[in-house]
Amino acid sequence: MDIGLISSRYADSLLQYAVSLDQQDEVYDRMKLLSEMFMKMPTLRRAMMNPSVPAGDKKKILVTACGGSMPSSLSRMTDLILRNEREENLQYIVLRFIDLYREKFNIQRGKLVTAVAIDEETEQQLISRIQKMVKADIEIESVADPGIIGGFILTLDDFRWDASISGELARIRNKFQKEQL
Repeated sequence: MDIGLISSRYADSLLQYAVSLDQQDEVYDRMKLLSEMFMKMPTLRRAMMNPSVPAGDKKKILVTACGGSMPSSLSRMTDLILRNEREENLQYIVLRFIDLYREKFNIQRGKLVTAVAIDEETEQQLISRIQKMVKADIEIESVADPGIIGGFILTLDDFRWDASISGELARIRNKFQKEQL
């Protein structure tokens, strides 16, 4: 069977089950953490795919990777995945769940690049303004990059707004080069 189809079915079932138990937010948080663990620790994926590691040990590893506890809906889904020997699909299930959750609850993901790190209050004010403009909740990853000199670059799904000094200098340079030809 297709990995995408399997992952989608498990992720969709988990989302529906978590919503029915009002655990969707907690499951979403755990799935984001688990996704991060898969990215940072390639040994996690290898442990899940290793047939010599018993299912009980795999479950303990997953609970640890999820921060030490799991909501009941995620725990039951993990048991089902292990029982059906679908561990090789687990990372894809996690990613698909995150996508489905964001789609269902109208959450857009973005990245904010500033020349210097901004304080929490300023970041929250900016996020509030952006949410009003896009009429959706947003999750922003903030990054400081002195290379942009000043201003900011906001990427939100397919939208990119470059209000940086380096971006403006590049636009001026390109305009000047076109005029020279």
